[in-house]
Amino acid sequence: MTSPDGITWTAQTSAADNSWTNVTYGIVNGNGLFVAVSNDGTGNRVMTSPDGITWSAQTSAADNSWTSVTYGNGLFVAVAENGTNNRVMTSPDGINWSSRNAAAENFWFNVSYGNGLFVAVAANGTGNRVMTSSDGITWTTRTSAADNFWLSVTYGNGLFVAVAGSGTGNRVMTSSYNVVVDAPVISAINARNNGAQIIFSNTASVFAPAIVNYEYSTDDGTTWIARSPASNLSP
Repeated sequence: MTSPDGITWTAQTSAADNSWTNVTYGIVNGNGLFVAVSNDGTGNRVMTSPDGITWSAQTSAADNSWTSVTYGNGLFVAVAENGTNNRVMTSPDGINWSSRNAAAENFWFNVSYGNGLFVAVAANGTGNRVMTSSDGITWTTRTSAADNFWLSVTYGNGLFVAVAGSGTGNRVMTSSYNVVVDAPVISAINARNNGAQIIFSNTASVFAPAIVNYEYSTDDGTTWIARSPASNLSP
């Protein structure tokens, strides 16, 4: 579905009735392109659109369960929860995709781009639930603040922020990673309940809970404040 203002929405026809998990926007040859990925389907787990209305099916690098896609530095990058030596795929145009080795065969749940760096977070793994890449092709494992079920990561205001669906008093972690430094400085932050998705705006980073009736907002990624959502529905 599409909306010009975030309030009024119009249903559109996807390229296939797959389980579409994530969508992003990038620039290809000077033109904008929406790219979505799916965790099911046969030979059609990517779809692209120049306007968000008319969609075309594309062939992913493999029929993996693709969970997230992002765009940065002229490249679309997607991550998957399964696959063998191919849990990352990249594309310069959203149409032609190449398989890449993830830093570990983890359940990679989300990927983001910021400050010249791709960052992905995972739902499993031991001491390696974050991986980073400067080019989207070669990936390096990083130690997350805790081995939680990390669901989403974003970048804004000089900070990577991730949220998790598990953990006690540490369901948010932040990293002030600078590309000229060898490793990120990752810290855990207290958050209640199951963080499902996190985004960044000019005013605050916000994530919505999976099932419960809290949202949280922060101006710096460090101090979080509980907010009451408009409803208690599960997003």
